[in-house]
Amino acid sequence: MYITMGKDRFRFEKIGIEVLETGLENVFSRFDKMTLEQLIHQKKYEHLRSTTQQEYCALLGDPAGQALMELKEGQHDFYREFLNNYGDLSYTKFVVEGSEESLQKKGVYMVLCDEELVFAGVCARSFRERFNQHLGNISAKGCYRDGTATHCHINAQLTRKLAGHQMSLAICTIDNKKEMNQLKNAIINRFEPIWNLRSNQDAFIFADSI
Repeated sequence: MYITMGKDRFRFEKIGIEVLETGLENVFSRFDKMTLEQLIHQKKYEHLRSTTQQEYCALLGDPAGQALMELKEGQHDFYREFLNNYGDLSYTKFVVEGSEESLQKKGVYMVLCDEELVFAGVCARSFRERFNQHLGNISAKGCYRDGTATHCHINAQLTRKLAGHQMSLAICTIDNKKEMNQLKNAIINRFEPIWNLRSNQDAFIFADSI
């Protein structure tokens, strides 16, 4: 498939998705690299320290993920304050299928739902690494405030669409990072892919590139 921008024509190669596991929930609860006490001393969580120490002191020595899961099970919505906006959704683990030569390169990619463009992003590293290790494999820490919200957002959207829709990826290899971003931005501005829009109170902003 091709996308024409002005005088330039860009070739996008279709990439298949192989689903390994879906319906993955409470992924955040697997994070055990820090206790809750250690987590609230990290910069992104300093504003939660006082409330956590005063109201949930019994959980401070527990692994952070376990502690947050206890809060969730106890219907304490405070646990959400530790997560990004998409950090407690249902996810899918997947890998990509396509030309190994192309997947080892970097550039611009698109997510397609029933052949409709729904997201555009960039891969500054190899496509294979981005898709298989990050976008298609949401880590426990990725669900937190200092994780990658965009990975969670796109994976969760894809998970919702898997039943009854054809999901695929398309990649365009580009080496220059500036050119990658120019093409990605041009695609977003022209086609306004719905998953590139994030709700922020009553406004919408473009999602981060990944």
